[in-house]
Amino acid sequence: MKKIFVNLSLLLFLLTGSIQAQNTLTVSVRDAKTDLPLIGANVYFPSLKIGTATNAKGNAIIKDIPYGKYVLTVSYIGYEPIEKSLVFPLKNKGKTIVLLMNPKEIKGKQVVITSTRTNGVETHTPIKVEVLGQEEVNEEVAIRPSNVSKLLGETSGVIVQQTSGVSGAVSFRLEGLPGIYTQLLTDGLPMPSKFSSGLTLLQIPPLDLRQIEVVKGASSVFYGNGAIAGFVNIITKKPAEKPEFDLVVNQTSLKGTDFSSFYSRNFGRFGITLLTSQSFQQPVDVDHDGFTDIPFQRQSTIHPKLFFDFDKNTRLTFGINAFFGNRTGGDLRAIETGSDSLHYYYEKNKSTRFNTELIFSKKFNTGGTLSLKNNIYYYTRRISINAPETPNIFAGKQIYSFSELSYVQKTGKHYFVGGLNFVADNFNQTAGAINNPYNYSHSTAGAFLQDDWRLTNSFILQPGIRVDREDTFGTIILPHLSMLYKFTDDLHARFTYGSGYKNPNYFDFPIVPDLYYGLIKMRENIKRETANGFNLDFGYKYYSGDFVLKINQAFFYGKVKNSLIAYHIPYNSTPADYFSAGTLTTKGFDTNLYLSLDELELFADYTYTDVQKTEFNSTAQLPLTPKNKANFTLTYEEENEAAGTKDWRAGLEAFYTGKQYLPNMTYSRSYWLLGAMAEKMFNGFSVILNVENILNERQSKYGKTVVTTPDNRTPDFNPIYMPIDGIVANIAVWVKLR
Repeated sequence: MKKIFVNLSLLLFLLTGSIQAQNTLTVSVRDAKTDLPLIGANVYFPSLKIGTATNAKGNAIIKDIPYGKYVLTVSYIGYEPIEKSLVFPLKNKGKTIVLLMNPKEIKGKQVVITSTRTNGVETHTPIKVEVLGQEEVNEEVAIRPSNVSKLLGETSGVIVQQTSGVSGAVSFRLEGLPGIYTQLLTDGLPMPSKFSSGLTLLQIPPLDLRQIEVVKGASSVFYGNGAIAGFVNIITKKPAEKPEFDLVVNQTSLKGTDFSSFYSRNFGRFGITLLTSQSFQQPVDVDHDGFTDIPFQRQSTIHPKLFFDFDKNTRLTFGINAFFGNRTGGDLRAIETGSDSLHYYYEKNKSTRFNTELIFSKKFNTGGTLSLKNNIYYYTRRISINAPETPNIFAGKQIYSFSELSYVQKTGKHYFVGGLNFVADNFNQTAGAINNPYNYSHSTAGAFLQDDWRLTNSFILQPGIRVDREDTFGTIILPHLSMLYKFTDDLHARFTYGSGYKNPNYFDFPIVPDLYYGLIKMRENIKRETANGFNLDFGYKYYSGDFVLKINQAFFYGKVKNSLIAYHIPYNSTPADYFSAGTLTTKGFDTNLYLSLDELELFADYTYTDVQKTEFNSTAQLPLTPKNKANFTLTYEEENEAAGTKDWRAGLEAFYTGKQYLPNMTYSRSYWLLGAMAEKMFNGFSVILNVENILNERQSKYGKTVVTTPDNRTPDFNPIYMPIDGIVANIAVWVKLR
């Protein structure tokens, strides 16, 4: 009898414990602004793998929750996700927990803008800043992990122009103006141009990028020399709260292999990020003319950055970037087996870059922020050309440094920015057969002042001015004025007047084969290139449930005086270099559309650009500048509703480029580029398949890209106006450890 009693007591105890361990949670998920219920929101405990969706009243009930502490996640399309820590049993059993979700902007547009130094969000910035956010960056990382050319090439109104069929060098063009007028920055620090400009753009892996900010139009008021057409600011990631590790392995159908990794970790006051990248490319002759369309390539990058917080208001960032690159293009047989009497020509580009970056910021209780920035570049490049009528070797080293001290102060309706900067740029030729003295040493001191003046809640005015003093070309004053007016929360207009300048240099011309045709002896009467421009845009957005519509209509006009215009025109086997100073006038408009419905998204934009050059009292269209360009991207993402994570995504791309006026006074063909990609996400990694240029459009199908002599020893190169590599596919594996 006693034994039966003990067993009954034990059974009763177990039943009681079991009942006590079963907790129930009731939550109400609502819009933080309208307080309306959100139907179908995912409410989930990841560690318990239990959850549900909210009903027609925005309520969700989860049962059978054991004792303990768990993190509840709530996700809903178009809203910022919520994580809430709960301890069971709850103190107030039976009480409904109300969770308010904040709407989020689409595709990273509602992000902090750093390029204008006031760190405002895009919707409150008087000057138009186009942002490629983290989501857009992630979509392109696995497609072209070796450099950022693919990512920027799909930006509205940006032309990526290949300037050399031998080295594969490219330039980025804004508002149709030549690439030498686009200023490049990383984290607000200008990158050197001139000697390094031909290949610098191909030496920036995208895996550590957080976002890219593009400002179009004359904008030298912000960072000085170079921003005649605008600037591109590449913003890198900061340390994550939890350890993050990314590894991307990529293989292309055209014998290219890439390995990239990124590590991020925050240790409290101390943080670190580390980017490594290694790319291998075998030479490929796509059109079977005996010359490479894709050069041999080996390049390596290592980029560690350290972050240290002295306190919550003071941070120091220091990074070192090392790059090693080797490219060889030309006669395929000469590259693979060595030169002989029939296969002679090749060009070797060997470059090395070391640069440091230092950023110090201090916030004060008065609302002001003091910032100090500095970078130092050491760049060496050696070009060897194996051809009987061309200089054999040209080599040199460039040392470039940029320093800036600025202060930002918010006072009432004003946001003042003032600062000083100093630039030193030095080049020395170290070897070569060229007789002209190309060595130079330049320095520039500048001061700038800017004010974001919020006259009303709807009207923001941004006047600014910069004064630069350069040791060769003297002093220049650069005024700037931007304004933003909000008709409603969903409709706005922006207007900007900007000015810019560029100090010319004989390394500025990205002419085939990349350097030598651009080494034009500078004339004594060469003047500083200056620009003025106007930009106007209207933006509208509309939300209705899961449907989102965004439209932006932009107009631009600009004029560049004393523009150095250089072309290389092959006439059969007799090349001619064409060089003069004149005026460039650019005008046009850009229409940008974004549509979203649930997981389906459509991007579409059309750009019309008309660039005219005036020289010798004659006006004509600027060569290699398409008047009409259009981009279309359609993507679809499928989510795991229970876990609130992405499951797979797919996309289609279509890019149209209209006819281009060529240096030989003929017109090129118009063409379409079509692409498709698909990504499948697994636990901790994803697999990406991508195909570009499905129609196999390439220039060699419609004419020669290489003009050879009878002995094949001294080839010449036609200007490149469309892809030369044809269809290319790649498969990538992206490991993500969080």
